[in-house]
Amino acid sequence: MEHSETVCRYCGVSYLVFHEFHKLRTQLAQLEAELQELKETAQREKVQHEALELTRLEWESELQLQIQKQADVREKITREELEKRNQDMTKALKEEFEAKYERMRKEMEEDYQKIIGERERQLRRDLEDLALVELRKQREELGKSAEERETVLSTDLQKAKENSEDLRKNLDQLKTR
Repeated sequence: MEHSETVCRYCGVSYLVFHEFHKLRTQLAQLEAELQELKETAQREKVQHEALELTRLEWESELQLQIQKQADVREKITREELEKRNQDMTKALKEEFEAKYERMRKEMEEDYQKIIGERERQLRRDLEDLALVELRKQREELGKSAEERETVLSTDLQKAKENSEDLRKNLDQLKTR
């Protein structure tokens, strides 16, 4: 093949070089299109990430409210149960005391008229001491229960704060990228 057949008559550029240049230009256009598509995809992912972050924050807020509500309900139930127990125990102690007192009064009334006054005072003191001990136990149980609830709530709150802090750090890292 002659040189005149492989070269353009007007510009003098080889057809082979011209063909390669045209191929590279086409390839460049394709790569630019792909780059634009990747940029759009990255933008969409960024928007989705922000939406997910908002959803996560809303979820955490709702979760915190639910935890607080559950703790309040548990505390109310526990308080009501303890009050009911206290009333039941007071009623049982009162009934027991009254029955005991009545029996002793009838038995001793005939034989021990003089001893009744002293004996009755002793029984009252014993009952008061027993009631005091029982009330102290109940107060200690209430204190322990309240401390346990407070410890559980404090631990849960600390974990939630740590999780929130970790998520904020991750978010800040993602923003800086």
